[in-house]
Amino acid sequence: MNRRTKIIALICSICLMMTTFFTSAEAADVSNQNKAGGSIRFGYVESEEYGSFTQLLLDMALELVEEGSIAPEFRSKYENINFENTLETGDTRKLWNDICDANVKGARYQFVKEAFFDLDEMDESEYEKVANRDDVDITLSMGTASGVYLAEHEKKNKFMNMFSGDPIASQIVKSETERFDDRSFALVDQTSYVRQLDAGYKFLGFKKLGVVYEDSEDAYIYSAIDVVEKKASEYGFEVLYEHVDEPVSDDDYDRYYSELKQAYRRLVNNGVDCLLITVASIDYEEKMQELLDDYVIPSGIKTIAQDELLPVQCGALFGITLTDCEESANHMIKQIRRYNEEGVPFDELDMVCEATPQIGVNFTTAQRIGFDISFENLQMVDYIYRNDD
Repeated sequence: MNRRTKIIALICSICLMMTTFFTSAEAADVSNQNKAGGSIRFGYVESEEYGSFTQLLLDMALELVEEGSIAPEFRSKYENINFENTLETGDTRKLWNDICDANVKGARYQFVKEAFFDLDEMDESEYEKVANRDDVDITLSMGTASGVYLAEHEKKNKFMNMFSGDPIASQIVKSETERFDDRSFALVDQTSYVRQLDAGYKFLGFKKLGVVYEDSEDAYIYSAIDVVEKKASEYGFEVLYEHVDEPVSDDDYDRYYSELKQAYRRLVNNGVDCLLITVASIDYEEKMQELLDDYVIPSGIKTIAQDELLPVQCGALFGITLTDCEESANHMIKQIRRYNEEGVPFDELDMVCEATPQIGVNFTTAQRIGFDISFENLQMVDYIYRNDD
């Protein structure tokens, strides 16, 4: 082999080694995208303050105490507190700060104190602070509005949305298994409102259902009007609708409650025997009983609470849980670990989580409207509330 041939062979060898090196590095980089095994930094955004949002975040944090990312003393402070379906107001910002303060230095999962946002407390001009942050890898999102905003504006980091009324109809994700991009994730349960109306119809046996909701595309989705119409066709009950605009400010609540009472009265006068209290801006603890006492309960009208069990504690007759925060938290942490520790691609994580439903009944209201709960139905009830004064 002459000198020129040796040089050519040496150059070829070097090129081959460089190609192998960069190919391996590229493969390692792709692998690290799915199986980093390093620290993940969490941010948080909620559409508004809501007890179940607080509880789900708490249950996720308690799961991470076991993992070692949050100090054990956090559990002793919070393990006996329950924000879900109780009259205790959730304080998510305080909880977030406590989680951040309990972060174990160098642990796999970190919570960023500065990355907490409540859209209800912000001007729209400030929303841009929520997305595309440099200090966050995954944003935990609660509620439809926050999920929709991230789906439309988050172009850099990943986000995981929970507690959206219908994340598919809201276009947060495309389907139970498909996303619009590889950064998005939403907790999906397409059967929750179906279960609610199935149980309500069988338990209460109504013939004409009254429904009040805001006449907007968003309210149509989060009030599950499509499910109402589907079940009306299936069971043969009639539905009457009234529309009331949601309050746009604190000063607008008097108008809102006044119009809500008027809408309820019109429905009762038009012959409904049951009222569906849709997800809305009602302060249940302060206003639920007043709204029902005005005309609904004196007229012997049954009521179904769409917003789980808190309205039932405050005077609505019947409700079922749509979610179980502990089950949802377990599912979310499992998916996060699959992504970060097992290398499962983010857009292949399992988004479907169907909660085990539980039924609640207000016995005081049942007595006031003369509704006799059969022994068979009573055996189905998980929670019985009384609010006698």
